[in-house]
Amino acid sequence: MPPRSWAAITDAAARIAEHLFPAQTVALRLVDDAEMRRLNKAFRGVDVSTDVLAFPPAAGGTRGHAGDIALCWPAAVRQACANGNKPEAEATALAAHALLHLAGLDHSDAASQDEMDRRTRELCHLAQIEVVRFGH
Repeated sequence: MPPRSWAAITDAAARIAEHLFPAQTVALRLVDDAEMRRLNKAFRGVDVSTDVLAFPPAAGGTRGHAGDIALCWPAAVRQACANGNKPEAEATALAAHALLHLAGLDHSDAASQDEMDRRTRELCHLAQIEVVRFGH
């Protein structure tokens, strides 16, 4: 079930997506732990739930579509508590993180992880969302 603040999360994510993909759309889907585990296993071969997944469009896919994001609300709530953020801010940061993946960024080493976290915080600031701490 989406949180009552789902509109605030989607509005912030839309502002970030518009900044990164001005002429494209992005789909954002809220899922629970069971669905996220299923998606993670099906698409990454990892049989555990995670917080967010980004799916670039398939080759020859819909023109003007940058990709899809699955965001696990229970994970966002858990991480918000650990990071000192409101759940809405954590969810927005996770969406920003996934949007950066769709834009081609990754975090395969410590330096790229630091850059990804820095850019995530910048995008949250752009969307006027305060993130105390973010670490994926």
